[in-house]
Parts: sequence; structure tokens; C-alpha cells
Amino acid sequence: MTEALDAAVFARLMVRFEPFEPAPVLAIGVSGGADSLALSLLAETWARARGGRIHALTVDHGLRPDSAAEARQVGVWLAERGIAHEILNWDGPKPGSGIQAAARQARRQLLGDWCRGRGVLHLLLAHHQGDQAETMAIRREDRSGPDGLAAMAAETATGWGRLIRPLLGQPKPMLAAVLSAAGQDWIEDPSNRDERHARVRHRRRIAEAASEATLARDAQAHGLARSERERRVADVLATHVRLRVAGWASLDAALIDHPDVVARAALARVIVAVGNLGYAPRGERLDRLLDHLKAGGGQARTLGGCRIARHREDWIVAREVASLPPDGPFIRGIAAWDRFVVALPIGVSAAGLSLGALKTARPPGIETVPGAARPGLAAIRDLDGVVAIPHLHWVRPGADRKLEGATVWTFPRQGLAGAGFAVN
Repeated sequence: MTEALDAAVFARLMVRFEPFEPAPVLAIGVSGGADSLALSLLAETWARARGGRIHALTVDHGLRPDSAAEARQVGVWLAERGIAHEILNWDGPKPGSGIQAAARQARRQLLGDWCRGRGVLHLLLAHHQGDQAETMAIRREDRSGPDGLAAMAAETATGWGRLIRPLLGQPKPMLAAVLSAAGQDWIEDPSNRDERHARVRHRRRIAEAASEATLARDAQAHGLARSERERRVADVLATHVRLRVAGWASLDAALIDHPDVVARAALARVIVAVGNLGYAPRGERLDRLLDHLKAGGGQARTLGGCRIARHREDWIVAREVASLPPDGPFIRGIAAWDRFVVALPIGVSAAGLSLGALKTARPPGIETVPGAARPGLAAIRDLDGVVAIPHLHWVRPGADRKLEGATVWTFPRQGLAGAGFAVN
């Protein structure tokens, strides 16, 4: 009989994700399968012992006739154990192909939006050793690079908090044993046996070859190597890159003196942060850009929504105007545009105002900003043109001087260095 993962072992697994708030609040993605229900029971015990609580969240994708009833059944089971539960529905049309990938993306979005809306900083997912092995097998088949072969991270930073996968190193039978010991039933999703899906086919092959533990160890080895690379990249970024509050970055020439794998990754991180990207640019275009910088970088280049141009001894990475979103209106004194949110001072009317790119306007007072960075500066417009540049505290002569006090927040999709790849 397989031994169950107990509360003491789970508590040791959670140590690596500290610190938590004094009374931690956790969200748990719960499908109703054995893995996520076991995680819910373990996490509830862990949180309660620390004066905290959990919220179990089930996403109903609406892809099977029984899904709504199954989601309600999960709620009944958890209510019997005093665990709060909520169902999140994936509404709207569904794609005709790639349905599993689309469902994963929708699930992640719904769970993240729930956490953001309620200020919950930790979302726990029940991926386990088998899931990690399947991911590794899929990445190998797709000929992923060394970063891809690291498979899933134990911890991932997000715009609202973090995803935590505390069970990545644990085999699935130990999780089913948790439910058996607690007398708790679970739901078997028939799609997990449908070999039209690549992950299901890999699951069968892994079981036949008894290679789950080996694949998971390989993923961990790649993860450790990726973590070390990312540490080196973070050092390079801290030494050679200056990210400006107005949204552009300057790179000193010594960045390209580092090994290509490190310089390339650092350059990609800068483009992600300035270009407001979800993923780093890859492939030949990034290689050509690095080669261009090594050759002196005299002519400006574009990549990932950024314009990369020489500025004295450095390079400037700034937003490419053509890739910027349209101007955003002020609603109740607040406007959101690109990476920025601007709030008008109390007493300033928002009538006729919008927030967008400076573009070709050349108001006095911006001469200290490199030319390549000027067009992408955030600017407030009225019916007569640019009335204020909040980052520079510039206000058009004759306009309301209170605009100098506009407040600016920056919310890029990803930070410059990122949180680093976390290995279980």
C-alpha cells in the first residue's frame, strides 16, 4: 500500500516558498481529481495551523455535459470539510482545435483574475512528479532548448502574486493515498484517458517505460542549470542596465563582453520589460541583434516592440511607437495606457484629456531625454495637443499648473530580472 503524503512532510515542502503573511491566505486550483483534492486537504491543514485559510477554486470549462455537476460536487465535498469553494466559468466560444492548450490558458486567466480581484497573493496548483515528467517528454519531442527542458517551475511570479507548485517532486500515488486515508472520493476526468491529446499519449509511454522518476530528475537538472544562468543574467542586468522610470532603458557597451548565452538572455530581458511582452523574443532575430551590437550598432534596429539605438557610448532600448496601443481616456481622473497608469490631481478636470505616446511632438524641456526614447514617452493630450508629460513634470505654458502633480504608476507584464527559475 502506498504511503500517503502527510501534513508534516507538506509543511516541509512549503518552507521553500516562505515568507508568507502571518495568517496566510491561499487559493487552490481544484479540478476535483485526486491531485488537487489532496492538495486542498494538505493546504487547508497547513494554513489553519498558521491562523490562515484557503479558497478552493474550480474552473468549469463547459466542455463536457457533466462538468457543471462535477464542479458542484467538489463544492459539496469541500463544504463538508469547512473549506470555502467557488466555481469559475469559462464562458464564450471555444476553439475548434488546440482545446487543451486553450483550456489551460483560460483556467490560468480565470484563477489569476480571481486572485487579483481579492488580493490573494498565493495560488497553489497540484502539478506533481508525473506532470513534470510528461512536460519533460513533450519538450524533448519538440526539441526545446535548455530553458524549455527545465519544464515547470516550482514557483512563478505573476502580475498579482505567484503560482506555487509544492508537489512537483511527489508521485501521484502518494496524493491518492491522502484521499484514501481521509475517506475522500474524487472525480476521474475521462479526457485524461483520451489519447488524441499529446500529454495523454506521453503519460502512457512513460508508464510503460517506468521512466517517470528519471524524466523528473532530468527536468530538475535542467532547472538547476537554468536557475544558475538566470542568476548570472541578473548580475549582468544589475551591472550594465539602467531602467528609467519614464519607460526606456540604457545599456552600457560592456554588456556584450559577456558570453553570448548570458548577453543574449540579458538583452531579451530588457526587451521584455521595455516592450511590455509576455514572452522573451527568441531565435535568429535576437541573435542578429546581438551581432549588430557587437559590430558597433550604428543603425537603429527594432525587435519585440522596441527600438534599439546607439546613444553616445551606450545603447537605448525604448518603445517603438508603431507597436504602442491607442490613447486611453481618463475615467474618473485615471487613465491606463501601455505600462502606465496616470491619476490626475484633485481638482483637475479630465474632460477632453487622454493618455498616449508623445510621438513626434517636441515640447521644450525634453532635451535631456535621448532622442530614441522621446516618441514613446507617456503624454497627456487635450484638444490642442500635448498638455503634460507626467514623468517629466512638464506642463504646457498657460495650462493648469496642477497637472505637474499627476501621479504615475508603472505596471509592466514582467520586471527586468524576473523572479528567477525556481526548482523543486
